[in-house]
Amino acid sequence: MAQTTAAGGDAAGDHTHGESAAEESAADGEGPGDAVGARGAGTAEESCDALALADLAATHLLDDPGPAERHLRRALLIGDGTLPAEHLARLGSQLVMVVAGQSGRERELADVALRAAARWEGISAADASHLSFVAARAYHRAGRHAAAAAQFERSLAAGSPPYPDIEMALLRGQYGKSLKLLGRYRAAAGQFIEAARLVRDVPGRSELRAELAWSAASALDTCGEDDRAYTAYLHAAELWGELDRVGPRIRCLRAAAWLQHCAATAGTASVSATDASAAGSSAAGSSEAGLRAMYGILAELEELDPTPEVAVELTNTRRQLADMEAGRD
Repeated sequence: MAQTTAAGGDAAGDHTHGESAAEESAADGEGPGDAVGARGAGTAEESCDALALADLAATHLLDDPGPAERHLRRALLIGDGTLPAEHLARLGSQLVMVVAGQSGRERELADVALRAAARWEGISAADASHLSFVAARAYHRAGRHAAAAAQFERSLAAGSPPYPDIEMALLRGQYGKSLKLLGRYRAAAGQFIEAARLVRDVPGRSELRAELAWSAASALDTCGEDDRAYTAYLHAAELWGELDRVGPRIRCLRAAAWLQHCAATAGTASVSATDASAAGSSAAGSSEAGLRAMYGILAELEELDPTPEVAVELTNTRRQLADMEAGRD
């Protein structure tokens, strides 16, 4: 470029002695116009290089993620400031797709997804929202539950969800699991309950509803919400029963029986204690209700075919019934 400009200056011929020093300097290729032109040429060259790298990446997207990722990262680096913002955003989304297709790279996936989401801000709210959820889920799978919970919270607060109710239920379920692992049981229960609401009337999602109801019950139980936990356990047991899932149903029923027993033993105002008071019974009578529930569970199991699953639940129920009777004494 410098040679072309200098040659152009020579070709201009013998300029008059009245020209300014700036004009002379420009004729020699040293003026500000030449600097701007050089910068423009450099920008155009970088833009072409970035586009070429993007084209190379496209040929490897589906069959060879390694080269595709290298080309995309280089294209984003070179193209930053030279390619249009939407083009860069699309390249960022392609990089997310490539990294997501490689197992064990969840932490890197979260990073590139957040960068890509930032590129879509002001261009496409739906793409930005989607990528922010990709980052949250990647953190969750990586076991970075504090980062996952924070990102889920930000993504949900950003605006209308980008997915149908079923997908949002799965997302909220993951959010709830991260919250639970952080010891935020009440908040976790809220996510499980909302997730279950989203799929309450969706055909073919009975197992998901049962799992979410059970998760909500467990979280409520852990944070001392005994009344709500008791109701949630019974609801989950009903859902598992509709699916003919013996093990999960029995475990939910045993948990509900323990809530009745422990609430009465501790003298707390649980569902069972409230019901016993309304019936004019004592707390000990409510404890008996927990025992009766456990005896009922045992009787039900003894009537079933002795499958391996039933055998496991029989053993656990007998052991827990013995513990309950020992606690009464």
